[in-house]
Amino acid sequence: MSRIVFENVTYEYRTGESPAVEDIDCEIDSGSFIGIAGPSDAGKSTFCRLVPGYIPHYFDGALDGRTVVGGADIADASIGDLAGQVGMLFENPFDQLTGASTTVLEEVAFGLENLGLGREEIVDRSIESLRRVGIEELIDRNPQRLSGGQSQRVALASVLAMQPDVLVLDEPTSQLDPHGAEAVFDIVANMKSRGYTVIVVSQRLDRLAPHLDRLLVMDDGRIAHDGPPAEVLTEPGIEALVDVPEAVRVGTRLREEGYVDPDDPVALSVEAAISELRPHVETPAADGGTTRQTKPEPGVDESPIDFENVRFEYEGGVEALSGISLSMDAGCVCLVGQNGAGKTTFVKHLNGLLDPTGGAVRIEGTDTRDARVAQLAHHVGLAFQNPNDQLFHESVEAEIRYGPTNLGYDEDRIEEASERAIERLELDDVREDNPYDLGMPRRKLVAVASVLAMDTPIVVLDEPTGGQDAPGIELLGTAVEELVAAGTLVVIITHDVEFARRHADRVIALGAGEVLLDGTPREVFGRAETLAETDVDPPVITRIGARLGLSKTVLSIDGLFDRVD
Repeated sequence: MSRIVFENVTYEYRTGESPAVEDIDCEIDSGSFIGIAGPSDAGKSTFCRLVPGYIPHYFDGALDGRTVVGGADIADASIGDLAGQVGMLFENPFDQLTGASTTVLEEVAFGLENLGLGREEIVDRSIESLRRVGIEELIDRNPQRLSGGQSQRVALASVLAMQPDVLVLDEPTSQLDPHGAEAVFDIVANMKSRGYTVIVVSQRLDRLAPHLDRLLVMDDGRIAHDGPPAEVLTEPGIEALVDVPEAVRVGTRLREEGYVDPDDPVALSVEAAISELRPHVETPAADGGTTRQTKPEPGVDESPIDFENVRFEYEGGVEALSGISLSMDAGCVCLVGQNGAGKTTFVKHLNGLLDPTGGAVRIEGTDTRDARVAQLAHHVGLAFQNPNDQLFHESVEAEIRYGPTNLGYDEDRIEEASERAIERLELDDVREDNPYDLGMPRRKLVAVASVLAMDTPIVVLDEPTGGQDAPGIELLGTAVEELVAAGTLVVIITHDVEFARRHADRVIALGAGEVLLDGTPREVFGRAETLAETDVDPPVITRIGARLGLSKTVLSIDGLFDRVD
């Protein structure tokens, strides 16, 4: 197995103004499970690119120091030499898929074919890797017609099929539903138990931390914190760098308020947090909580969004929407559900990118089949899940100004809307930069800003928090609240139930193209059994409250501690 050693490593990209990583000096033992977290542009992806030799052999820049993998100095070994030891999953799965395969099986088999393996072994290893990531049923599907989450699993299966000694996974769950994310973490934890070395970059520490041997938190290109997760996640100032898991927040508060010995390691998992809380929680017989399901009637034409018995079927007979009827009038509406539940198909009906197979979609009273996409763009702004599908200008400022310019606004309105979007998402320092010189999280903020600048009455955001750091998520949350306060209807596709808990006025759970639940966050997140049908777990704090027997759905730590005796 391969031990990894970084010796005073500094790397600066050719297009950079400062080192992406600086004075990295650490060792990673064979068979360990390492997590890496920290703000966007902290150097996490650069750290990962060093291990398989993409730096210095693919990316252009200046490298000082040494990185040694399994005894081989990456400066002397080619990417091909290291490929047998190290497998890497990129942050964006669409960068990893070949684009030349016609089936998922062919896609996963591609790397094995390059190794010159026999046909039978190639097929067996490919099918096994697809089974392990839970998508064997997609074996004959076209990779170009998968959802973002499905594509991410295909890319992971391609890496696992190569059976490397070291797995380097850069945000492997950023586009996955919660159950898919948990499955991936279980897979890589199992790889660690079988002797593999696993390095995972992730902002989803609530699911990752319980598996880890060690957590590195990077900031400004350096390793700011390094140690066992329970220690790192309770260090002073850590909340400015990472999104501390709710279980850790609960455990910290229990210690601060004297319920638990402060010298005991803080809980990392939901189960451990529940065990610590249980002796101190008062459980009433009933407290007026509600878990009703809301099934609103279709709205009238004046509603900003009105779906009337909408069906949509893709070529090949895949039905993505099955008779959906609902209206959206105001506030922040979050769509949740498993990958393939129909969420992205749903929002593509809002601006005419798709026309319903049956039923009708009306936007502010206009049937979308009677309007061109360009006309609907005055009413609906849509930020895609993958910003690379949306960005094409050479500077951030030009990208953000394009939307309002294309809509024919006058120069004063273009200037005002663009500057407001830049300010809201804190992009002033990169306004002259090429969006593709930015990391994926900030690139997503540019895509969102380009939509906000269009100043439409309806804004649709597809997975805006995927891969974002804690400050980025807070920035997006503030922007959503400001938009809602100004009267904008904001529709968000998200797997981030914590974001929905904090910012949604209404949550709609989709499953197999149907509406399973529709109501307030308290109503929807109180229906754990129904949510499970679409692979969604309620927020951590809600699950803790339910497990403790609290009849009213809990949506905050303060609400939980109101019951602590």
